[in-house]
Amino acid sequence: MTRRPVQIVTPIPAAHLPAAARLWWAHFGRTRRPPPPMRADHGIAALDAEGRVAGVLGLRDGSGGLLADETAAGWPWLYRAAPETADLVVDGVAVERPRSGAGRALVQRASAEARRRGRPGLRAEVRLRNEAALAFWRSLGFVEVTRGRYGWPWSGRVVVMRLALA
Repeated sequence: MTRRPVQIVTPIPAAHLPAAARLWWAHFGRTRRPPPPMRADHGIAALDAEGRVAGVLGLRDGSGGLLADETAAGWPWLYRAAPETADLVVDGVAVERPRSGAGRALVQRASAEARRRGRPGLRAEVRLRNEAALAFWRSLGFVEVTRGRYGWPWSGRVVVMRLALA
């Protein structure tokens, strides 16, 4: 597949936040409900040549993640916190077209953001059964550090992967 250049923006501009929220929610919300409010300052968007959202990556730190509030999703009691970390955590990556280069560009920008914030690494929690995602993260240099049951209960077991940043 031909990789098309994307423009990476963060925080997500207000004009693009609804489309970014819909894309992220379609991948991770698992419900037909409209996406809950999202925090622009906890997201990175990839815009295609026409200025449309081609991908979105959420960031999670001590103040929360891309969702404006876990209670906004309607199931706050179901969210399970992951192990504490000094790393900046990827709060999901969703792209319109896999293998377009948007995901890689988003993770590269997230790595730069982690460095800017003085974080020692970038962490991603990936469903154990999602072989394509595991291969994607490995191709970027992420290594497995542990396994567990974190995030939304229906996501099943996850592999916690980490990229050390120099």
